[in-house]
Amino acid sequence: MTEFLDLYYQFNKTPTDPTVAKLFIAKLAEQESELEFPSFTAEDALAMGLLILSESPNGKNQDLPEVDKVVVHISVNGNLLFYSGQDGTSAGNLDWIKRKVNTVTKFGHSSLYMGASCLARGLDFNRMMLLPESEYVGAGGGFPLRIKGVTYPVGVIAVSGLPQEDDHELLVRSIRKYLNSKI
Repeated sequence: MTEFLDLYYQFNKTPTDPTVAKLFIAKLAEQESELEFPSFTAEDALAMGLLILSESPNGKNQDLPEVDKVVVHISVNGNLLFYSGQDGTSAGNLDWIKRKVNTVTKFGHSSLYMGASCLARGLDFNRMMLLPESEYVGAGGGFPLRIKGVTYPVGVIAVSGLPQEDDHELLVRSIRKYLNSKI
């Protein structure tokens, strides 16, 4: 089990424990600052999207139940560069993607970071931010696409189909693997 998932499960049990919350939110912020691309093109979006699909549980084992199948979305400056869903995904996954993308676009942080930041205060994300649940969500699976030297995210990479912590972990692991292949 990864360090991230260990922290997530600890946070999930006691989200308002200041020590646990501080560690978990710091880990999420560290991931965001660490995982920056030197540049990002449509070719990168295609390669990144295909990598995420191949790293997903279903990408490694086609016999998994349909609940383990994912949809991947990659956009830059509002332009959709990659979108694909594995067989067995549904319109519900598209709804989750939309809400995660909206959250990352509005706040510039991962959707899990935003949800965890609110839970650490004992508050629901949508209630605290006064945002409709139909448009925004504070759940894992949306991640800011950052370029080195640019102070704000230029896009969003999002996944839907797994439990929220696994959606987030799949994104982070895939982005890290992609960036390491470019060194």
